[in-house]
Amino acid sequence: MNLVGKIFVGIIALMSVVCLTLSVVSYASHHNWKERSAQLDEQIKKLEGEKTAMAAEKTALENAKADAVKNYEQIVKALDSKVAAMTAENQTLKATNEQLEADLQARVDAIATSGQTINTLNQQIALTTQDLATAQQLRASYLRDLAQTMANLHNLAGILGNVQEQNVDLTKAHDDVLAVLQQHGLNPDPSLYGELPKVAVRGTIEVVQEGPSGLISVSIGSDDGLAKGNQLHVRRGDVYLGKVEVVTVEPNRAICQVLGEYRQGTMLEGDEVYSQETN
Repeated sequence: MNLVGKIFVGIIALMSVVCLTLSVVSYASHHNWKERSAQLDEQIKKLEGEKTAMAAEKTALENAKADAVKNYEQIVKALDSKVAAMTAENQTLKATNEQLEADLQARVDAIATSGQTINTLNQQIALTTQDLATAQQLRASYLRDLAQTMANLHNLAGILGNVQEQNVDLTKAHDDVLAVLQQHGLNPDPSLYGELPKVAVRGTIEVVQEGPSGLISVSIGSDDGLAKGNQLHVRRGDVYLGKVEVVTVEPNRAICQVLGEYRQGTMLEGDEVYSQETN
């Protein structure tokens, strides 16, 4: 019950007392009026005292009501301010929550992307591991090949040493051949002697045609390995007679021209022709 209700209850109680008093007075009118009047005066004084007390109480209640209303207004104002502050804070919290939800979604997306990236990296790591294994196998193969190459190089070094020794021997042999050619007055240029047959051949002179052409016919031909342009030596026993060059070749015979710059004697039928010395 609020303050106003209490005031009305007090007024109703006061009126009840007044009505009761009037009833008593009405009842007492049949008795001694003087005594009754004294009683009534005493009751009136009592009621006036109560009235004064109730008026004071009413004033106190009104002042209390005013103070309560003032306090209530202050409380309402404070509550309104608090509601406004809480509304603003709610808006701020709502915006913060939306931002947090956006950040959370962004992080979820980032985590999903990171998961895909991790899967890709795992695949790349697997491929890299396979490549590494392949590279290790290739390295092992290269090391084996290197070892084989080093062994071959060592063998080649030995061969090179042998070749160098053979080169020294060939150089000495070459120098000896040059010395022999110079002792016999021969030119060491191979181009001056034409092409020798690829195989060792030996035959005899069958026909000699002396004259400006200096042609001879020999008993060997292309079946024996002769070819046009080949050059042959001519001798009679131990006497060296000179060189001839093949100008026409047939399977079993060849026509040769005597090379005048090498002529050292007269060539006759039956003289021996050969490409190189044979035993």
